[in-house]
Amino acid sequence: MNSEVEEYRRYVLLFEEDAVLSNRVLTNILRSISKLLQTSEKKEPKNLMKILNKSTNFNGVVEFDNDQVPLLHGDNAHNCWSLVLVTLTAVSIALPNVANSRVKVLLSGMREGLKIVKHIEENLNENGDLADARKASTHLWTEVEVYCKWLQIDLKNKAYKGKTSKEILRLLGDVAVQNVIQFKSRKSKSLNRSLHKFIASSSMYRISETVLLYCHKQESWPNDEELFDWISIVIADVLCACFTNIPHVVTMMCHHDAIEKRKQSIRAAAKLLGRSKNILTVLEKRQLPNIDVDSMAYIDKWQALPDNESLKGCASSKHVQSASAGSTNGSLIVTIM
Repeated sequence: MNSEVEEYRRYVLLFEEDAVLSNRVLTNILRSISKLLQTSEKKEPKNLMKILNKSTNFNGVVEFDNDQVPLLHGDNAHNCWSLVLVTLTAVSIALPNVANSRVKVLLSGMREGLKIVKHIEENLNENGDLADARKASTHLWTEVEVYCKWLQIDLKNKAYKGKTSKEILRLLGDVAVQNVIQFKSRKSKSLNRSLHKFIASSSMYRISETVLLYCHKQESWPNDEELFDWISIVIADVLCACFTNIPHVVTMMCHHDAIEKRKQSIRAAAKLLGRSKNILTVLEKRQLPNIDVDSMAYIDKWQALPDNESLKGCASSKHVQSASAGSTNGSLIVTIM
């Protein structure tokens, strides 16, 4: 502990230039953070890990939205990680003939995953358009998680019984198109409720059409379980791409500009890092595409990569490791420069 005290002493913010932080105080701080990390490690997001283990690359981050899907009114809404993930989850739930146990695991995993995604988006996605997309996804997730609904449409409606996955995807896409057209025809587009509905519908239109295109390109139309599996892999890939930002977010949270908020922010960072230990372990084994750290924060930047760039991976995985956690004697040691 003495060596760690000396190592971390230079990172402590002092209110007076001549003040000296005692070894006892600094040791207590380190012990407090270490305990918080260890406690958070025990709260491993098990269902989230089941989802992530389906992913072997980052392909899903470009596969969820096909360029062949025409734009509506020449306008394309901005995407954010959470909006894409919630929409994909809604589509998965709507598929018929999928075991309820599989749907429950997906919902539980997404509940755990979106908590981490929220930290990433709140710290890195400051764009105003993305703020509206995040709000839309928050409203959507409550509907999807609690009521299995998307914009008041019951995704498990008995009226869908007997309908094929193709018919259900068409139905969701048609409703989305109607919502977009209705919003575009409004003279005033500033109402938050209408704007969020438009953003959610734009996302559903593109994703449902993309899923249909994927099915048409297969030798034979996939059955519902197979389609659920494919969408689950896309979700896993998108989550993994999003989670490459965890080290950057943890670093930012530990350097909060506002002194009065720094303690709370550092504790939140420790909890995030503790819960993410196994996630980072998974990501450290991967190569990243040729994308800079700032661009990694935006799903649209990932989509703009050259064809198959997210699969090839032409940069070392050191970007994920640079501020991540390492395991020493079973405990989590954090180095944040």
